[in-house]
Amino acid sequence: MQAFIFGLMKSRLFFLLGMLASTLAGVSQNTSTSLQWEQLNGPTPMQWITQRFLLHQSTGQLDLSMGLETQSAVLGDYGGFYVFGLHARASRKNKYFTSWAGCSLATGGGAGAPDGDGLMYRFQGQVDIPINSNSTLGLGYNYIDFPSGAITSNHFSFGLQYTMPYQWSVNSHVELYSGSISVLTGCLLFDNEDVGRSMENGVSFYNGVRFSQGITETLDLDLQLGASAIGVTDGFMDYKAGITFVPFQGKVRPLIRGQIGSGGGGAVHTGGGLSSFFGAGIRLFEHIELSASYWDALLTEMEAPFIELAFRFPFESNLGFIHSKAKRKFDTIDLTSQELTLIIGNRTNLAQGQDRNGLDYKPMSSIFLGAKLPVVKNIYFSGETLWAATGGYGAYAEGMFGLYYDAARFSKYKIGINSSVVAAGGGGIDVGRGTALAIGAHLQTTARNVPISFILRYKYFGQNAYNPIVIGVQIEPIFKVFKR
Repeated sequence: MQAFIFGLMKSRLFFLLGMLASTLAGVSQNTSTSLQWEQLNGPTPMQWITQRFLLHQSTGQLDLSMGLETQSAVLGDYGGFYVFGLHARASRKNKYFTSWAGCSLATGGGAGAPDGDGLMYRFQGQVDIPINSNSTLGLGYNYIDFPSGAITSNHFSFGLQYTMPYQWSVNSHVELYSGSISVLTGCLLFDNEDVGRSMENGVSFYNGVRFSQGITETLDLDLQLGASAIGVTDGFMDYKAGITFVPFQGKVRPLIRGQIGSGGGGAVHTGGGLSSFFGAGIRLFEHIELSASYWDALLTEMEAPFIELAFRFPFESNLGFIHSKAKRKFDTIDLTSQELTLIIGNRTNLAQGQDRNGLDYKPMSSIFLGAKLPVVKNIYFSGETLWAATGGYGAYAEGMFGLYYDAARFSKYKIGINSSVVAAGGGGIDVGRGTALAIGAHLQTTARNVPISFILRYKYFGQNAYNPIVIGVQIEPIFKVFKR
């Protein structure tokens, strides 16, 4: 019981930071993305790429920012080490540069690193110098700590920040960009030397999501996140960016895709994590893609063919993340508005049995992030991720796709049911084949005009595997996206 209470107290930090994020988001104007290179020192030296997506609001002399942060190991001995969380900062701009101070709360781990529970704190100060109207270069100093683990570092970082065209709050005019979201599945064909858990060649099934924006009529910019779902590589994840070239118009179109990023975990031998991904395929009727690719860990001999099936959902909206000439200006009165609901909160898993190390399961609190899109009235499609923050399961993570149904309304409350298909792994938890079905109920109310939901779920990974009862609380700020 003490561990459970302590876990809730720790995770409350995430909830409070999420409440601040939702408050800022309600009035925020500009958005930005940034990439930051970090060389950690201390007992576990490795190189990270930190990426942030931030909302910005000017308040007199200060600019307040809040958003998401990820870390991906690329060099060293911890390929597959990922961290995911929230970042906040205050900035001040003068004639020649911008200075800021910020902090982060996040969870993550993996690749055998001494990450403890997975909870991470960061404090950072930085000076940014503009290089053009949309971009800055910055030099920062960071202190990070995994308080229950052995990872700590004081170090400098170098970064690039880019102001995106998307604005949360718009006036009567808006610029639309061509984009798409793809839900993909496929199989990685591993050799026995590629995976530490396997003594023979095998197949690992992979699920992911890809967000793309058209920068010309034939070229898309891609961001992709995925993980193994079934096979001997549960815990394997990758995160990458790249381009897709589609040279011809028509109902059947060839494509060429190249990506670079970070991947590892699940005992896959990726070294520091830096990897590339190249392939080709066809796009059918704009909605279906079939492709064959080659996944290569650049720092080891590990490599694997990949066969992919993707379901693509194209759209035109103001949700752009790079300025380009491939845009059109519209009056908002001529467009359809679409609600986009973000999910920020905490969930705690309570389970019986023993993990892969023969130890009894402890209560595991986690940071929980995701988004919901309305499908029809009172039904929402969801994409979500969960990262362990307490219990000693720092490398454990989940990715989920599911549905929320608001079944009834009573005064200020909504009650409903929800379900998800889950891909998970890491942290020594016995997730069976790496997939689960989850079903539960939720109760939603509103505080300060921000929806708050309480969640109760049961998650089933299989007989004699990890099958926890899940309780949670999450805030659900709603934003508006305009589309044609």
